[in-house]
Amino acid sequence: MNKMNHILPRLALLPVVAALLAASCNKNTGEGANVALKRQFDAWRAIHYPAAVEKDGIYIIEDIPGNGLEWDDDLPVTFLTYTMRSLDGTVTFNTDEMWARQLGEWNQTYYYGPQVTPTGKDASYAGVDILLEGMREGGTRTAIIPSWMLTYSRYDTLEGYLAVSTDNPATIYTITLLGQTENVSASEFRELKDYAKQAWNVSDTLSTAAVFFKSFSEFEDEPEEMPNDTTVYINYTGRRVYDGQVFDTTIADTAKYYHIYNPSKKYAPVPVTWAEKPTEIKLDGSSVVGGFAHGLYAMHPGEKASFCFGFDLGYGSSGSGKLIPGYAALQFDVELVPEP
Repeated sequence: MNKMNHILPRLALLPVVAALLAASCNKNTGEGANVALKRQFDAWRAIHYPAAVEKDGIYIIEDIPGNGLEWDDDLPVTFLTYTMRSLDGTVTFNTDEMWARQLGEWNQTYYYGPQVTPTGKDASYAGVDILLEGMREGGTRTAIIPSWMLTYSRYDTLEGYLAVSTDNPATIYTITLLGQTENVSASEFRELKDYAKQAWNVSDTLSTAAVFFKSFSEFEDEPEEMPNDTTVYINYTGRRVYDGQVFDTTIADTAKYYHIYNPSKKYAPVPVTWAEKPTEIKLDGSSVVGGFAHGLYAMHPGEKASFCFGFDLGYGSSGSGKLIPGYAALQFDVELVPEP
């Protein structure tokens, strides 16, 4: 689940074909802001993509049908992978592993799985919603979306779109539709429950939060409770649930194995300040995301455990850096160790 994160970021992509992107030359023609620009675009398209099929203002280049459910514009969230190219073919944004490998840009640490993408008015560009219309799960469609269709506004006619300038250049999108949902949290929770059952034979969450917890320690007697305001030390490894890639760890060999080793970082157990409430727990003096805090709070001295949780207890819809995409479910493997 590359912070992951809307498919339609408000990006000012590099200009590619000056005649097509210099909208300023059309502002004083007495026509709609994009009418002259459309004439130039149509001339370019006739040369480069003469077989493209026009569909409500966008132009479909290739359509590989899927055999799953048809895309529903009433569902607010879509799962997909996508690639964006400028009109000269330069890839400007990519979430597809196959494309990354072909371009020689594949990175083991990056996330190439399904992107969680809000769709509909005010959430995605009109042209992208038009591209998705009629697609079925498993299908892939490539289309040229002109700049005037890369707007969050919706109009009843093409003239309405042509009357308004945007800052976005015409872009070629390749989208593979993977699914949809009404509620991302609920969908992710179901997936996590299946994951915890298969990986750890755990079906229930902690009483304090929607965190699936598995202890790998056995205690002869009732485990000792952690006193408040105590400083303890932990080794931990954080990974993305979807693909298992580690994004952070206190163990040098683990960092090297997953290609995230940083020679300037000290790999050693880190201090945790215990507290009366999980939300008040501090890791090396700093607050932690809710899922991590609740997982730690369930642990006892000397214990080793793993726990996982959804994006709403992690880094939310925006993610964190290149290693944690938006809507990412996370797992932590933690061991309480003696003070180093």
